[in-house]
Amino acid sequence: MQLAVHRRTAIALLVIVLAMISGHAQAENLPPINSPATIEYHSGKFIWGDLLTDNPSIAAKFYTDLFGWTAQPVALTTSSGSKPYIVLSNDGRPVAGVALRPKRMRDEAHGRWVSYVSVPDVSQALATAVAAGGRVISKAKNLPDRGTQAVFADAEGAILGLMHSVTGDPGEYLPDPGDWTWAELFARDPAAAGGFYQKVAGYEFMPDTRTPRTDDFVLISGGYSRASVLPVPDRPKAHPVWLFFVRVANVKETVAKAVTLGGRVAVAPSDTPDQYWRAVIVDPSGAHLGVVEIEAPASGKEQP
Repeated sequence: MQLAVHRRTAIALLVIVLAMISGHAQAENLPPINSPATIEYHSGKFIWGDLLTDNPSIAAKFYTDLFGWTAQPVALTTSSGSKPYIVLSNDGRPVAGVALRPKRMRDEAHGRWVSYVSVPDVSQALATAVAAGGRVISKAKNLPDRGTQAVFADAEGAILGLMHSVTGDPGEYLPDPGDWTWAELFARDPAAAGGFYQKVAGYEFMPDTRTPRTDDFVLISGGYSRASVLPVPDRPKAHPVWLFFVRVANVKETVAKAVTLGGRVAVAPSDTPDQYWRAVIVDPSGAHLGVVEIEAPASGKEQP
């Protein structure tokens, strides 16, 4: 019962923070996804991330030191006053934001990344999610210069954002170090979860032939693999969740640096990497994030 109360409290706080970002904020200070605007839209592509943490300044410093991102504080005006928000950019391109999520319990794992996937119609995708068993965390809102965004929990409780950018989506090329590049959904029923996101975001959904397991799947859109759907790990406190990945130049160096900056390692990089060498780190606020090293193709900036 105590665990259930803890989890309800965490979700309630998450709802409040996400509503502040996309529901009640006057978002004229939020930068557009692309400047100058593109004419590209790639439904199913992950185009933004928000980190919710009890100490935005410490979190922002961790990621600027780790990835070379730059941080720009902005003030979001809400019905209850001004709220801090930090925009993180990679090589001048905004890629993420950091918002204050107060910590109410001493041992609470309070940090959380929420990523946003591009869809052509946020309200329609949100309605489809609800009809398929999901629930609304933050309802669809139009934000000047940004577009329309919303946040929902899927049928198993994993949280994801939806966005339609008024300035288009980032192009379909091999992400640079410091860019979002991959996602993994851990689900109790991977096949059902894949079907859920096929309805909501229009993904193609098929078995992942790269693994011997029959319950690993891939979500595909526009001819590009966007995410894996995997079983929830068989360990205490494991629950359905999205995990997002940033491309880095060297996984082992990034993981070692994360530890020196106050983070820790959740999944260490393998000593026998294949095409993709990856690890999972935990930042000082407790938020999990994947890092992946990708060997670039011999020519061009084509995504593998």
